[in-house]
Amino acid sequence: MNKLIVILILAFQSFLYAQTTLNFKIYYQKKEDTITLLVDNQDPFPYSFEFDGQPIGENMRSIGEHFATNCVIEGNTFKKRLAQFVPLSINKPFEFKKVPKFIISKGNIWNTNYEENYEYDLPYKSKEIFLVAQGYNGSLSHQNQNALDFEMPVGTEVLAAREGIVMEVKQDSNTGCTDKSCAKYGNYIKIIHRDGTIADYYHLKMNGSKVNAGDTVQKGQTIALSGNTGWSTGPHLHFMCYQPRPKGRNISLKTLFRINNGKESKYLIQGNKYKKNY
Repeated sequence: MNKLIVILILAFQSFLYAQTTLNFKIYYQKKEDTITLLVDNQDPFPYSFEFDGQPIGENMRSIGEHFATNCVIEGNTFKKRLAQFVPLSINKPFEFKKVPKFIISKGNIWNTNYEENYEYDLPYKSKEIFLVAQGYNGSLSHQNQNALDFEMPVGTEVLAAREGIVMEVKQDSNTGCTDKSCAKYGNYIKIIHRDGTIADYYHLKMNGSKVNAGDTVQKGQTIALSGNTGWSTGPHLHFMCYQPRPKGRNISLKTLFRINNGKESKYLIQGNKYKKNY
């Protein structure tokens, strides 16, 4: 096995072992004197790659498409070519001097378009009514954040406010407290929508998820039971929709919700109760 192959295996395996929740694979194929870097995305949603530079090598050159330092790999994509290399001289050894490091994010972090006027359903069952205990840019934990807290008892059915694909599920915690240090213990579900936005449903009950990562969910489908896990002052559902962005600088979005009988949509306001009659 030549030095190039060893470097590639060590670089990519060390990253994959550290990121066990990411369902992708970067690998190589060698045919005669051509080496091709490929990626498989086995999830039904996209991944974004941010490489910190170009590959640097000795006695080699790239062929085909230019190596893209920023790229999006769509869901269910296999053998997507990232780069291809051949030696400058077949009589001399060729090898990488540097394999660029990279950051990977779920979703398309460069997409700036979204359905601003999409009408979300209230995330609970028909005939139920709940208080918005904290609204957009709230003074407690929503500062500079477009998120909503629905005050609801533990075990309330949580419904998908919009159709999409489940990206992540965490449901292994039974811990919650009023200190920010407990934030890491919050159970949640993340759902990506057709326009690339992602919805967070937080503070869910332990083992309360009704869906799994990779599932397609419909609007109004029961996805979980509400809880009081993580950083929480009391039982509630935290809902936030956002656009994923590079380096985790996500942009939270205000979302219109259908209220009353569903024929009217508004931005929800802190301190108001909203009944779902549809």
